[in-house]
Amino acid sequence: MASSVAALAAVTVATGVLAPAVATAAPAGTSSATAQTPDEVRTNAAAVVGLTITPELLRLSERDFVHEVYKAAKLRGEIAKEVQYEALNAYNGGSISWSLFLKTWIYEAHQRDLDREAVYQARRAERQPAATLLGFELTTSLLAQDDKNFVFALWERAAKGSFVRSAAGTVYSGTPAEHKEFILRGIFVEHQRDLDAAKEAAEKEAAEKKLRDARVKAAAVVGMDPALAAQLTDEYFVQHIWTRDLVPEDSEVWYQACYSRTPEQWRAFIDSGIFEAAAKDKVDAIKVRAAAVVGIDARYARNLQEGPLVREIWNRARSGSQVEAAAYRALQSESPAQWRTFLETDIFVAAEADKR
Repeated sequence: MASSVAALAAVTVATGVLAPAVATAAPAGTSSATAQTPDEVRTNAAAVVGLTITPELLRLSERDFVHEVYKAAKLRGEIAKEVQYEALNAYNGGSISWSLFLKTWIYEAHQRDLDREAVYQARRAERQPAATLLGFELTTSLLAQDDKNFVFALWERAAKGSFVRSAAGTVYSGTPAEHKEFILRGIFVEHQRDLDAAKEAAEKEAAEKKLRDARVKAAAVVGMDPALAAQLTDEYFVQHIWTRDLVPEDSEVWYQACYSRTPEQWRAFIDSGIFEAAAKDKVDAIKVRAAAVVGIDARYARNLQEGPLVREIWNRARSGSQVEAAAYRALQSESPAQWRTFLETDIFVAAEADKR
């Protein structure tokens, strides 16, 4: 816009004309109402809109010359808007209007264009950052508005529910100084609040998603519907496990769920406790099944470690049996891996051999 103002001002400098030239006297016998304006007057007027003077232009009737000035002003666009309007009005008037336009009115209109462009330039400097912030073009119509109406334009374009929109709505009914303050600084403060709120909401959603994903993962241990697990709170998720017969009441998972009573305990159970308990239940199931071969009580078997359980099986096995021999070999190995293999498979192979 600075270039626009400079371009308009340059016209005045180039022509050296700040006021219209004084017309020479009309030839004798010619009415002043119909006399042609002097070439100098036409030349100076043409310079205002950048119209190059030619002999052909100088020979035009005054009305047609005004029309040529109008067309040249129209080509210059918004920066010559007042000249356009004034030229069109003069063109549609009579001979006096044509003459007055070329001598006086064009310069007055040109000055109004300069004044308007200076105002627009200042407003653009003030308003462009706010327009860029909200992602819209700062049009001439927006530059023509006063600060109050520009605040309304900001309100219209701000996101619904945003701090920017709320603040713009409040400031709109304020003072001119408050309008200016909002355009220059306030909108950016409110925008930062929107950014902070969006960041906080995103972080909250990420945290909630992490919790939901953890519940869904934990739900797979007990066969719970993942959609249900995602919807439940930590408290109701844990409660659902031990109140809905999802696991046996004598299982470690049931026990750990039942005795989780605080938010910290619920979260610990979901994140890791349920998996540790399920792993223990798996081992306990192996021990109970193996212990049953020699009639050891299930509860007693669960409470024994694998090594001591193998020894207990060896002690209770029938003397000279394959089960006794297999248990003895496992004990002699002193290997936890061998104890597990015995409890999972070897004891059953030995028991089958004893049946033959």
